[in-house]
Amino acid sequence: MVDFRRKRNRLEAPAYVGRRWYFVTICTAGRRTIFQDPELVGRLLGELEKTCARHLFLVYAYCFMPDHLHVELVATDDQSNLPMMLRDFKGHAAAQARLMGVRGLWQKGYYDHVLRPGANENAVAWYIFNNPVRKNLVSDPRAWPHSGSWMFDWRKAVAPPEEFVPPWKRTVGE
Repeated sequence: MVDFRRKRNRLEAPAYVGRRWYFVTICTAGRRTIFQDPELVGRLLGELEKTCARHLFLVYAYCFMPDHLHVELVATDDQSNLPMMLRDFKGHAAAQARLMGVRGLWQKGYYDHVLRPGANENAVAWYIFNNPVRKNLVSDPRAWPHSGSWMFDWRKAVAPPEEFVPPWKRTVGE
């Protein structure tokens, strides 16, 4: 008999609690291209800021693409809990979107990657900042209006020589 149970895509719960760095991608429901609206993105950034403050996270890098959000988060407390923070953010962001007439904002779940100690957080940030360039939306990441950092002036920073490749995009044998 074949087992058709879905493979778990999450680590055990303790991996998401405490002082860690995370790379997270959250997609819109149906991959709708709704993050081109500066007012909507502004409201969602406001919710992200409030939610991160409540749950003791900082945003090292973010980029709202037309149909998804990339964010590099820094948990600043031993009690910081990524799943709780993301659940809170997605709920409050959806409420803000509904006020603007947008229903069904998010796809169920999210994609996450816990950065290992010694990982190059700047390489992850530049992967995020360069997403609009890879998608041919701009030729320079600094031209994309929906990217930023709350921890450094990323527009003046220099990209690291090391390139980050998310685990799900790596080829077998790397």
